[in-house]
Amino acid sequence: MFAGIDEVDWASMEHAYGPADDVPGLLQGLASADPAEREGALDGMYGAVHHQGDVYACTLACIPFLFELVVDPAVPDRGGIVELLTSIGGIDLDEDDEEEIDEDEIEGAANYAMAAAAVTAGAGVFFALMADDDPGVRVSAPLALATLHGNPALVLPLLRERLAVEPDEEVRLALVEAAGRVALRHRPLTDQIADWLSRLAAEAYPPGLRLAALAQLARCAPQALPGDVVRMVAGLLRQLRSSSPAGDAEPGCRS
Repeated sequence: MFAGIDEVDWASMEHAYGPADDVPGLLQGLASADPAEREGALDGMYGAVHHQGDVYACTLACIPFLFELVVDPAVPDRGGIVELLTSIGGIDLDEDDEEEIDEDEIEGAANYAMAAAAVTAGAGVFFALMADDDPGVRVSAPLALATLHGNPALVLPLLRERLAVEPDEEVRLALVEAAGRVALRHRPLTDQIADWLSRLAAEAYPPGLRLAALAQLARCAPQALPGDVVRMVAGLLRQLRSSSPAGDAEPGCRS
């Protein structure tokens, strides 16, 4: 792991707080067996290397090593690294943004574009992570695919397939959120996704999932919301409140 990391001239680059010569230690910390060290390394990545969403030259240099980490099942807490990659690669500059860029911002805009290209090029690895043993990875992978992968015709069927077999409630909610994100990014698919979300909201699914489907409908296709949406939401919230604290076993999902 980390082959070639010492060949990168980190000291010649900068992050939010100065020279980037500490970045190799942060990357290696993400793979540490010590949970506190992993947490500190991830905080350092967000705090300095990807500070407030910025992309520096050292951020770009990290991308191959971050991909190396997310595909290694021996690395704990890879879900957080998937989210970091999604954030680094998921910034889009639309035409209005490009028109407003002044000369001093050209380098930063170029870094965003290169980061988006680099992470998008590697986004295929997230397909395999959809069935990872770690629920934290399975939570992060759908949103990564929805944000980064360029072929929604491949992503959407997988979201539906995984919902049918996924046992973890938080992951199921992430799958529904990812569908809404695909609809927002790829408008030709909005009607198809809205139809699926409408069925999820109306049928005999757990109340949390039905509420999530309604929330995504409101985001991507508000015209498809049912006429009695207020009554539906109130009833679903009552069902959630009446559930036991331990959470009774909920019925499985169908695609």
